[in-house]
This record gives sequence, C-alpha cells and structure tokens, in this order.
Amino acid sequence: MRKRWYVLAGTLGVLGALMRYVFTAVRFCGFLCLCATVFFLAWGLLEVHQKKPAVHVVRQVLLGWVLVGTLLFVGLEVEVLLNSHTDYERTPQAVVVLGAGVNGRTPSLSLAVRLRACLQYIEDKPDIPIIVTGAQGPGEEITEAACMAGYLIDRGVEADRIYLEEQAVDTEENIRYSKAILETLGLGPDAQVAVVTSDYHLCRAKLYWDGEGFIPVAAHMPPGMAYLPLTVNYYIREAFGIAALRTGIAGALSGL
Repeated sequence: MRKRWYVLAGTLGVLGALMRYVFTAVRFCGFLCLCATVFFLAWGLLEVHQKKPAVHVVRQVLLGWVLVGTLLFVGLEVEVLLNSHTDYERTPQAVVVLGAGVNGRTPSLSLAVRLRACLQYIEDKPDIPIIVTGAQGPGEEITEAACMAGYLIDRGVEADRIYLEEQAVDTEENIRYSKAILETLGLGPDAQVAVVTSDYHLCRAKLYWDGEGFIPVAAHMPPGMAYLPLTVNYYIREAFGIAALRTGIAGALSGL
C-alpha cells in the first residue's frame, strides 16, 4: 500500500525539480511540489507503523493540518480572484503603475502586460498624472520606473504627466513611496487613485494601500495555453503571499 505514496512522492519530486530549476518561471509551484514530496515520503514511512498508537496520532495530526491548510488556501484564493478585476465605475485623480522585472532595458512580460493595461485605461483620461514605481534590480540596466516611463513616452504619453519613483524594491514600498509623491501633487489620503498591476497582485496591493481611494486596474496575461502555467503559478503564489502579509512574514516568499 505504501508503495503508491513513494511513487507519488517520486513523481512530484521530479516534477518539482524541473519546475524549480529548469522551468524557473513556475518555480514556486516547483517548491510546493518538493514540499509535497517530503510529505508523501513521510506518510509512506508512517504507514509502515500505523498500528502503533503514537504513529496513528501523528498521521491524524498531519492529515488535520493538510485539511486546514487546504481550506485556508481555498479561502485566500477566492479572495485573490474576487479582487482581480478592473473597476471602471470610479473616476481616478491619478494613476500608479507598480513595477515588475526588466530584462536589461526591456520590460519583462509581466511589466509589459501592466503597461499595456495602463495605456488602455488612460485612453479617455488625458490629463491625470501617472506615477511609475520601481527600483533597479539584478539583471536590470535601468530602474523599473525609468523603463516604464520610456515605454509610455514612446507610445504617446506626455512626459510631463509621468512621475518616476525609483527607490521601491517591493509592493509595500511601491505603495508608500507613491503615496508620498501623490501628496506633493496635492492628493491626500482620500484621493481616488487607480493602481495598475497584475490581476493576481491586486488583492495584495489593496491590502498595502489601506484606504478607500484604491481603484483596481487589472493587467491580464495574454490568452492562450502557453501562458496558462505562468498564470496558475502566480495565482497560487499570491495566496501564500497574502497569508505571509497577514502573519507578518511578508518577505518570506521573496526567494521562492
């Protein structure tokens, strides 16, 4: 009976290693597969001695944790999904675009998707200011903010509308430093501000924003099966990101 757990663990281990170290765009799912590998190996080993009272208790505790964790994950994933849409009903006083990776001087796929969503959103809003936020990270020749500004200007957005915030290295700083720029523009805590980011990321951005003025603008990955694994990986990861934020360990997933 326990052989099936070893087979399952081995399969997940190979899959997890491939996703973690080869297909690194979905490395977080790879990390989860490796965690599941350890669990099923332990489960198989415990099954050998399952008739012992202490081992039986351990198995029941493990099973209980898995069930509780699954329920929490489902609840968080529903919250992420419910917050992954654009609000077109409210009128913003400014737009903030959250940064993502830059390949040299070129926007990554995630960043390009956010910039296209911004351009679409501001088509009928020619006058409001736009804040682009993001520092320079590994493998980036310029800051994310500078990359975004250049992209928007090349596509017809007036340079004097764009304000660069080039210090933020994570979502919390994106929000905090952007709010400081908004204050210099005369827009206080109650200002209505459209925040452009990936659809899966809007829930966490809203939690960091912590105010009624947050207007979500969702940037969706391109349609097609080629992008589905990336989308699934990001949505799964985001549920854990929300959990980390609410438990005070928001930086714990940065390397996963």
